[in-house]
Amino acid sequence: MITRRNIVGLAGLSGLTAACEAIGLKATVVTTKTENGKTTTRVREAKNWEEFEQAMGEVATDFSDFAKKVGATTSELVKKLVEAPPPGQVKLGQLASSLKPFEGDVRYDYIKVASMNPNAEYDFKYVQIGMPEYDNFFRASAEMYATAYQLMETGRHVHLAHYKVKGEDPPSDVERGDRKIRKGEIEKSLKELESSVADGSDKITKLWVSSAELGAQLAAKAAETAQTGVALIASAPTQILNPKLLLHLKLIVQGLDQSVSMVKDTGKLLGDIVA
Repeated sequence: MITRRNIVGLAGLSGLTAACEAIGLKATVVTTKTENGKTTTRVREAKNWEEFEQAMGEVATDFSDFAKKVGATTSELVKKLVEAPPPGQVKLGQLASSLKPFEGDVRYDYIKVASMNPNAEYDFKYVQIGMPEYDNFFRASAEMYATAYQLMETGRHVHLAHYKVKGEDPPSDVERGDRKIRKGEIEKSLKELESSVADGSDKITKLWVSSAELGAQLAAKAAETAQTGVALIASAPTQILNPKLLLHLKLIVQGLDQSVSMVKDTGKLLGDIVA
């Protein structure tokens, strides 16, 4: 719909066109375009209104092409921001190089065994959103809990192995994993295994030594990881303008909740072993 204001404007434009043609319009239209780091400059000379309109039309076409490219780039950027990386998965070998030979072997890789359980409380996966400060915290929490879990299960299997060496059936609650094995019981079982030549006793002993070395660092690591989590939560309001923080807020909450639970449960597992 053309309003009276539009008509006045068009009339003024016609008058301006006539005036420009009468006095002999001369204009230089200069445009620059930067693409792939290279800047090009285009100069268009207009001696009358028709040439001026033509030059502006070319500028508009260039702008339209540029806008399309920017639109496509922006669309791709939004897609990348909305898409989150797939969840990470803790594997035994990433906890320590000494544990790598045991990775994937269900006789010794208790993280893998637990991950195969459809009803597992934790499947040793962790949230990733593509923001390093959050992703590192989520991964560290999952690795820490995985270390404590591997340590606890290794101790239980050491205890089971010593019954096997003696030719005895282990208590059913130990076999089911319902009873946590204390450090003193594990050390006693290890002494019997070290003097044994039973098949697999050397491997389970080596597994315990490697797991115990990591376990000795867990208390300090748990405190450090907890502090990192506190700092992340405290800094979240200052990062509220970060697009990824906003787009993945639900994932961040899920990751923080999961990580806090793993930090807490790591301490519980350590208490069960050491007590």
